[in-house]
Amino acid sequence: MTLTVSIRDMRPDRIRARIVTLQKWPRRGLLFGCGAFAALAHAPVFFFPALALGLVVLIWALDGASRDNRPLRAGFGRAFVFALGYFCAGTFWIAFAFFSRGWAFTPFGPFAVLGASILLALFWGMAGAVQARMAGRGAARIIAFALLIFAAEWLRGHVLTEFPWNLPAYVWQGGSAMSQSASIYGAWGLSLVSLLVLASPASLAGPAARLGRYVPVLAALLVLAGLYAWGARRLSDSDVTPMQDVRVRLVQIDMPQREKWAAGNEDLVRARYLAATTQAGLDAVTHVIWPEGALPVFLLEDGETLGLIGDQLYGGPVLVAGTARREIDEAGQTRYYNSVAAIRFPTGSPRVTHLYDKVRLVPFGEYIPLAPVFQSLGIDALSNLVDGYSSGPGPDSFEFSDGPPAAILVCYEIVYPGFAPRRENRPGWIINVSNDSWFGPTAGPSQHLNIARYRAIEDGLTVIRSASGGISGAIDPYGRLASRVEPYQEGAHDIVPPNSIEPTVYSRFGNTSVTVLGAFFLLLLVGLGSRRKQFLQDRVVKQ
Repeated sequence: MTLTVSIRDMRPDRIRARIVTLQKWPRRGLLFGCGAFAALAHAPVFFFPALALGLVVLIWALDGASRDNRPLRAGFGRAFVFALGYFCAGTFWIAFAFFSRGWAFTPFGPFAVLGASILLALFWGMAGAVQARMAGRGAARIIAFALLIFAAEWLRGHVLTEFPWNLPAYVWQGGSAMSQSASIYGAWGLSLVSLLVLASPASLAGPAARLGRYVPVLAALLVLAGLYAWGARRLSDSDVTPMQDVRVRLVQIDMPQREKWAAGNEDLVRARYLAATTQAGLDAVTHVIWPEGALPVFLLEDGETLGLIGDQLYGGPVLVAGTARREIDEAGQTRYYNSVAAIRFPTGSPRVTHLYDKVRLVPFGEYIPLAPVFQSLGIDALSNLVDGYSSGPGPDSFEFSDGPPAAILVCYEIVYPGFAPRRENRPGWIINVSNDSWFGPTAGPSQHLNIARYRAIEDGLTVIRSASGGISGAIDPYGRLASRVEPYQEGAHDIVPPNSIEPTVYSRFGNTSVTVLGAFFLLLLVGLGSRRKQFLQDRVVKQ
């Protein structure tokens, strides 16, 4: 008898009823916990059922909010609390950037995570408010929910925060069969499809005809099977060849940030980078790549350092190095840039052939929003060499004498779909330099790598990553890791990059395919609403 009651209690309708009738604080605790659990769907765990469970619980909680006397307020609060748990758990690694900076910054770490998560959760809160007020019933509410959360994700990736980290698409590991449809509609399109698929089990309980409850779930299973089959076929037909006349040397050292940036350690850091750079086999290398902010100096104006590098790279490979630089603007003010320089030493003397200034800057890491207010509280930017950077003019590619031109993306510029040049300016590959050491042994570097793999899939371009303290290596145009260098694996790591492939659908048309997909589901939602309205009218007439 006890077993029978227990099984009945697990029925979707009963679970939903319990969630709907929960008191305020138990409900908040459940939603926050489910949101935090849902973050396990992302790297490095990739347990996508966690996000499915979380979305289902949130939809059922919003069903209850629609009956509240203040549905907008109730919907906002429930979605906000869920998203707060989701973003706190998914971006907790932000705190380690403060811990790595030193004891003076350590107390601000948890507050930075909480503050950022609150800001991001506001978008989900607004989506929840609209859902509770207007979502409707049955399968229609599932589609409405997916469209609203997708809109919230789009907004947080494009306005105010501009932080499209851990999009719903990224629950599928880059390079897997499920990730391949990003070549058609990008991470944004796959995010919308993923939300619809993962939220579909919510239809098993709620205001819908008994048989109709299973239709969304069956449709979701068919979509999953179709995406997997198409992706597996695409991977089986992939034929990636090595890039001709290109051999890349990734250089990294094993040194904590505090030690690297400690006063007086410039010579030690430089010596270790030079020792790793000049390991055996340098004569066969065409490109030496150092990560973002490799040396704690202004490399381009440090004659001693350039002279030592020139002694080793005389007449040899091009050095592509991340470095801070400064210049005086027309107003006589000193401006600082987080840059990447391509430097050759044809006669032993340096010749800067290309220079790229980072465009997308990290809040608090590279600039301080409302700087006077925060500086009055003793909070400076996390960057060590300067107090804040200026943004560069725009995306650019480097032309090399060996191999095709390469787009340069610095650090989290790789998280922006479509940021690399396209069409007639399409490069032959992408070089992504980063400093993931700030985030320590957390999920941050794994998430960063997975996001980079999606950029390769979307554009059909090989991505070479040089990520100090993160996961470096070569990503082929299908998002697969052709080679992998573990964090803090000191030394020189030589790689022959895979060739890129022809432009993908997403590379050609960008977010046009996402717009078409969104319009299709919006029309489906309108159609379901009209059908239900007609059904209710016919029922009234018959009665």
